[in-house]
Amino acid sequence: MIRVLHIMGCSDAGGISSVVLNYYRHMDRTKVHFDIALTVPAVGQNALALQELGAEIHFLPLKSEGLSAFRKALEALLRKGEYDAIHVHENETSYVALAVAKKLGIQCRFAHSHTSSPYESIKSEIRRLSGCVLNYHFASHVIGCGQLAGERVFGTWNMRRSKAVVLPNAIDTRKFAFDAALRQEVRRELGLEGKFVLGMVGRLCEEKNYPFALELTDKLRRERPESTLVIAGSGESREMIEQKIRELGLENNVTLLGKRADVHRLYQAFDVFLLPSFHEGFPVAAVEAMASGLPVLFSERITKELSFGSAAVYLPLAQPDLWLARLREEKANDPQRRIRQEEPRRNGLDIRDTAEMLETLYNRDLNQ
Repeated sequence: MIRVLHIMGCSDAGGISSVVLNYYRHMDRTKVHFDIALTVPAVGQNALALQELGAEIHFLPLKSEGLSAFRKALEALLRKGEYDAIHVHENETSYVALAVAKKLGIQCRFAHSHTSSPYESIKSEIRRLSGCVLNYHFASHVIGCGQLAGERVFGTWNMRRSKAVVLPNAIDTRKFAFDAALRQEVRRELGLEGKFVLGMVGRLCEEKNYPFALELTDKLRRERPESTLVIAGSGESREMIEQKIRELGLENNVTLLGKRADVHRLYQAFDVFLLPSFHEGFPVAAVEAMASGLPVLFSERITKELSFGSAAVYLPLAQPDLWLARLREEKANDPQRRIRQEEPRRNGLDIRDTAEMLETLYNRDLNQ
């Protein structure tokens, strides 16, 4: 059995820990075993789910509080756990853990990028460039959740070299398949019957650009009074979003559901999925929406790796009227959903396929 230690920050619902959990659920756990090392001292929802699958949860000091303590704790953990592989999800600083693993003779050392966010200072750009060099040096493979995310963390040149792999954040496409009866059930539950529903699923944070979606909803409801925006997620921007809703008088046209464990059901109730983000590494929520057959309106700043979707449209944030024009074309009960829902699977975004790819990568490094 291959013993893998995954290192990441936190393990609440969503984010990197959801990606790891998704892989572990669909791997042959008689052949591959995952343990988790967190730098945030709390066992979140995804960590609990990983524990139920047999993973052990460990904690490491924050690197920002002292590299020496981090290295010492990690070395002790790697020795005790007798790990065959280390898989680090800390973007440009993953090399710190990889260097410890290399020192201990661990052959399989993965650095995994999950972000395409831009840098906004000289200091952060220097850190990025250092990470490009050091991550590639200490890793046996550098993995991008998308090409853009890989280039951002590891560098454009390195993502063309032999160690580089793009492993998309795939999903269980069967779980999100369109279900007309479930659609009616969820719309009744949420009071959405007779509504034209715009949907968003994600963390309530600045990068997701919720004010844009709210202003779009405000314009649309003036033409289509039955329009409503449903948002599922939690985060630091909730208060700002609530204030914006009040400013625009959208109390009857926007529903904030908070964090939900049943987002696969929510997609059924939506008519269009919005993703006006300023940046995304590889948007899992968009893949989920596409797997339910929804049309998806993307910001043009997002990776074009999902442009295969027949109802995936990339639009400029500087021209909200183009978004509005596109929404005018969409229908509340689109008969094409069942046809479109097959597109993510056909384009390699089913978790069964990518889990097999990841297992193959582990084996390849260990058998070199």
